[in-house]
Amino acid sequence: MPVLTEIPVRATTDAFPRLSDARDLWLELSERAAISPYQTYSFASAWFETIGRAEGVRPFIIVERDHLGRPRALLPLCVQTRAGCDIAQFLGGRESNFNLPLLAPGARYDGAGLRALLLKAARAAQSVPDLIYLRNQPRRFDAFDNPLAFPDARPSASFAYGTTLPARVEELAARLSKDARKKLKKKEARLAEMGALSYEHGVAGTRALDVIETLIRQKTARFSDMGVVDSFERRRVRAFLDRLLDQKGDGALELHALSVGGRIAATYAGIVRGGRFSGMLNSFEMDEELARSSPGDLLLHALMRNLVSRGMTHFDLGAGEARYKNAVCDETIELCDVIMPVSTRGMALAPAFSAYLQLKRRVKQNPALSGAYFRAKRLATRAG
Repeated sequence: MPVLTEIPVRATTDAFPRLSDARDLWLELSERAAISPYQTYSFASAWFETIGRAEGVRPFIIVERDHLGRPRALLPLCVQTRAGCDIAQFLGGRESNFNLPLLAPGARYDGAGLRALLLKAARAAQSVPDLIYLRNQPRRFDAFDNPLAFPDARPSASFAYGTTLPARVEELAARLSKDARKKLKKKEARLAEMGALSYEHGVAGTRALDVIETLIRQKTARFSDMGVVDSFERRRVRAFLDRLLDQKGDGALELHALSVGGRIAATYAGIVRGGRFSGMLNSFEMDEELARSSPGDLLLHALMRNLVSRGMTHFDLGAGEARYKNAVCDETIELCDVIMPVSTRGMALAPAFSAYLQLKRRVKQNPALSGAYFRAKRLATRAG
């Protein structure tokens, strides 16, 4: 049963320990709230049932309702124990590029009100978390100013990248320079010499399972080459993508692929909500002959053309710096993190946790440090 506490204006705050307990309220509020595809119930439940549950995550869904019982705020959180510290954070883990609260239009919240709501719910929980860590929050998302991105929030380790899509495919092509268009055509022609090209959009059925399997294999090979062996758990990610593939509507998985002579050379997996496509995972074949023709870049441009032809209005490639993101996205989305100690233990650990996040950002934002880190990882992996 949820923990109930009273707050001003005859509102109630519920802290739900199961996603299913909050499902109806979540679905009702998500129809009105300004959120990304990562805050849909479909995405959050698929992530929890696969990756989250395997990592020992416990749901902690905070819902505030008005005096008529209508939901006006929902914070989709969970609690995970790390190094003996219970940390409350957004559902979705590393797989969620954007984290936002679900707020009813017209509900008047400021940072102080949401901070009080968080602390009240956390301190009333049966198992009080030590820290609240709210990562990868956009300060502004579309036309929504995020009041949960407090003024004292620190910058996240990485930025995110997005763009507003034009109304016509011709306008999309015009964003590229003449030289860039020429290079893409040359690469496409060179790739076509190896076999018939096929751009596959909205892949479904058994073919979708082939694309997922290829994506995981290619992604694993790429991470292994970078020396990042443990950051892409194949079995859990496969279960997560399979679960998302079964979802319908907002938060459902959408797959795109480029095949050369029947061989899948590149993939894109994203989730959608309304007119937005959020790129979540992408991969490409490491084979040198294929890779030199940039199948990932070719598929990315084909994907964007497909989105424009369907009337989609927004496109993003999530958090993390990369050349290909800058090539197609003209918006840098600032992300921030909030750290709030709750318990005495949390107050003692917060400075060290903050220092770790600051170091992580410094490494990611400095190409020399980032390169040195991955070179060291690669050497350690090969030596092992």
